[in-house]
Amino acid sequence: MSSADPAHRAAFFASCSSSTKHHWSALVEEDSQFAPSLTPLFIGIAYAASKEEVVVSMAFHDHTYLVDYTIEHLPLTRGGPQKKNLIAEFVIDAARQYEHENNVKFIGAAMPKRLVELSPRLCSRLWLDLDVVPLVISYRPEKDRFWIARNVDEQADSMARKCVMGDSAFRANMATLEDHRGLCNEATWAAMVHYATILKENETKIAFFSSTPQGGGVALMRHALPKPRPGVFRSTKDMHNILQGVNKPGKRLTQDEKDAITDWITHNARTYWLSPGGPLRPVEEGGAHIIVVDDPQMPALIPLIKKLTPDRPVIYRSHIQIRSDLIEEKDSPQKDAWEFLWEAIRLSDLFISHPIPEFVPREIPRHMVAYMPATTDWLDGLNKPISKWASSYYLNLYNRECASHQITQLLYPKRDYIVQIARFDPAKGIPTVLNAYAEFRKRAEKAGIDAQDTPQLVV
Repeated sequence: MSSADPAHRAAFFASCSSSTKHHWSALVEEDSQFAPSLTPLFIGIAYAASKEEVVVSMAFHDHTYLVDYTIEHLPLTRGGPQKKNLIAEFVIDAARQYEHENNVKFIGAAMPKRLVELSPRLCSRLWLDLDVVPLVISYRPEKDRFWIARNVDEQADSMARKCVMGDSAFRANMATLEDHRGLCNEATWAAMVHYATILKENETKIAFFSSTPQGGGVALMRHALPKPRPGVFRSTKDMHNILQGVNKPGKRLTQDEKDAITDWITHNARTYWLSPGGPLRPVEEGGAHIIVVDDPQMPALIPLIKKLTPDRPVIYRSHIQIRSDLIEEKDSPQKDAWEFLWEAIRLSDLFISHPIPEFVPREIPRHMVAYMPATTDWLDGLNKPISKWASSYYLNLYNRECASHQITQLLYPKRDYIVQIARFDPAKGIPTVLNAYAEFRKRAEKAGIDAQDTPQLVV
């Protein structure tokens, strides 16, 4: 029977009681503020195919043990769904069924690469439909015969255990090109594909250098590369705050701090990126064709790159507000910090800023300047739509964390909420948000609006 048949139900070997199912499902479906505490589980998926059918096995693990599994024989009928659609539909339907019947939340799924090649949309369906991170596991050819010799249920169990371990060598395939295509108009898509095709045909390699490991917009787009060094982060953070005009009164970078930042970047470059096979080696030695340096932590890279390969394009991308008005003030901390950075940045070929001219210091020649707004991925975990089931899971996690710190819990959906999503950074306007919310609550109280009818604030 095809999984497209609405009467089709996967057969599992464990289930919670009917009363428990009814209780928790009602809380979710009725938008109760008492979000259910769903048990997080991992999925392992494997398959075997013949001309007549596809056998799909799914194994469910907690952090320690096998919890449940299913094996399903999906017949291939003439004119029926293709294998790739049949597998994806069955896995999504079966996982959703199991979540709702057993009060669990799947958070990760692992599958062999061969399965993804057979069912290319399976990974993105898991991510976008069920909020499950899909891991694709490739086996070395010499191991394939041992893998194939296992029964399909053994393969699924192996996949689930590898998902629990979360080996970083596996790849998380979150979305397909077609998933992204629907997020823009055809003209934008055609332009993107045109330039991407040129880069691919020319085998152009672009290396991005960022030092932000987590917490901000740059961290969402890039991987942090430098190895951390105690003390340097505080200095780079101070420099960041000085340029944005939110430094403590009188705070400025000392010469020792400037030297420490330069030495940190130089050490990382010579140890890792300028070594044989590194991305900063000349192109003929395997290095990147184009280098992009992000934000004021890493401009010290630019002189090193230009000394080795003077003609290689280097782009400096500024993601922050630079107070160019304060840079103009004689002997200001901003002027001092900017002069330190400009000594390196001036060697770059392009300075890309947010599209606000006031963020660009006057020393930068106009021909070097380009503007680009902040961008985001509409399909990542911050932006994609999620189901009511997944939302209730995260609301429960959030409120449990609030309870552990003895702070107010969210009463959503009984009360709406206003959210400010930003790092706890002096330049993000958090005090302004708090003051504005306090003023809003005062005015609501004067207007006779009950406190329970006003939105909560989440920062």
